[in-house]
Amino acid sequence: MTTRPGEGAEALEAPPLEPRSAAEIAADAELDAFWLELSAQVAAMSAEQVTAAAEHGAPIPPLPRPPESAAERRSRLDAEFVERFAALEAETSRIEGERRALMAEHLQRMIDQPGDTGAMLRELASFAAVEVGLASTTVERRMSDAWAIVTTLPAAHEAAAEGRITVSHLRVIEAETRPLREDEQLDAADRERVVAALVDAAECSSVSRLRSRAKQVVNDVLSTPLQVRHDAARQRRRVEVSDAGDGMAHLYAFLPALEAYAVHDRLTQAARGKPKEDLRSFDQFRADAFQELLLSGVVPEDLHGTSGIRVKPMIAIPAGGLCFDGTAAEAEAAGHRFPAMLDGKVIVDLDTARRLAGEASTWLRLFTHPVTGVAVTVDSYTPTAAQRHVLLGRDVRCRAPGCDRPARRADLDHTIAWSQGGETSLSNLAHICRRDHCLKHDSRWAVEQLPGAVLRWTSPLGQVIDDVPEPAGPVFTDMPRTRPRPPKRTAAQRRADQRAALDRLGRWDDPTTWTEPDPAVLREWHGAPLEPAAHGDPNAPPPPF
Repeated sequence: MTTRPGEGAEALEAPPLEPRSAAEIAADAELDAFWLELSAQVAAMSAEQVTAAAEHGAPIPPLPRPPESAAERRSRLDAEFVERFAALEAETSRIEGERRALMAEHLQRMIDQPGDTGAMLRELASFAAVEVGLASTTVERRMSDAWAIVTTLPAAHEAAAEGRITVSHLRVIEAETRPLREDEQLDAADRERVVAALVDAAECSSVSRLRSRAKQVVNDVLSTPLQVRHDAARQRRRVEVSDAGDGMAHLYAFLPALEAYAVHDRLTQAARGKPKEDLRSFDQFRADAFQELLLSGVVPEDLHGTSGIRVKPMIAIPAGGLCFDGTAAEAEAAGHRFPAMLDGKVIVDLDTARRLAGEASTWLRLFTHPVTGVAVTVDSYTPTAAQRHVLLGRDVRCRAPGCDRPARRADLDHTIAWSQGGETSLSNLAHICRRDHCLKHDSRWAVEQLPGAVLRWTSPLGQVIDDVPEPAGPVFTDMPRTRPRPPKRTAAQRRADQRAALDRLGRWDDPTTWTEPDPAVLREWHGAPLEPAAHGDPNAPPPPF
């Protein structure tokens, strides 16, 4: 077996080192000493002196840096990850926006051309599908969706294309504003105003919080009352099943929101009480409890019209919608459009809210700030319970950044820990879910509670997020003036106006200066004068006193 040059043992042999002379070693040592002295001089100079020396061509060596600690390295890598992740998300949104604009442009081109638009769309979609390896129906659906977003939601499309909101935010806005586009009685200006408000909210909130906010904003502007829409949707309730493969199936139930969330909450409560030795997960236990209840339980055919749901309603004062003497449709038509909310996330119709409130044994009156709508106090005799009630009405959800878990399933956390002297007061308590509660204590996040129950979260990277409690009641805002403000007048001008007014009216103590009243004004105030009645008329009015 023969080997080529450079292979075998010869390849492992390092080239011989050339010996260095004493003069070369001394020159290197002298150069190292020069650079050390120059670095020390540069370190002692001010920033202006270093800049001036560099402008004159002086060699500026790199300043020696202290070794990076483990904490500094972690912070640097965390900041690099967050910066790169945000840049990729913004780039993804821009690319997706460019793709949307491209598909919408060419679909509009086919709409403007004479002929069958559907046939031309199928043909173009098949060309693109073959090129990228997708189904033609998928490309066709994407083009239709892109055209709908670009033409009906231009503000949301531009915000996503510029990277100000993510694609997930855009999908939520598109899905939640669909009823607006289907409402023919709604003005285009109202649609644009709602979309603009949701885009502003999307720039500073998570996807889940945006979805909850969008439901309320959209419901406020729809021309059809919520009760009418709920009654129509309730007629479509049903149960379906579909095969999922591997011996599994999906059981789907379309139910009113309150009952659906109540069923899920009942299963969750059962899962919370499972023994510790039970190895089933939360989801597995809920699924088993669901099927055991349906298969082994009793169908309540004789209990039709009753409810197994027990609630503790918290009524925001003023509760005009709840106490309105009339039907739910009449209440909404009269302006009581502030709907009932389930855990601050799901809108509940007024009839359902009335029924549950009537069956509840305890009511809690929640007083809200007249301007901001934030919960202030609650009438309860037990102080500890009162604090829990008002905090539940104030927070509604977890107060951690981006979290939307309901407050009733969250921990009541001391912003300043009790062990560190924190008080058990409304200004030092907030609802935080268990996951974020552990994150607050086990991570480098810092939290402080500002006036107005604002939680300020500060990350070690310098990010500052202010979580503001959402209003629990109606909010009043200043409306713009419809007419310009009158010019300011001096005291002398006001006195001159008063004298002129008195001159026009005459002196009150001199009847000869009084002006004669206008007959038209007298008729407007007192009505037409009575004509004298015929003598002996039985229907004549009695004479005046």
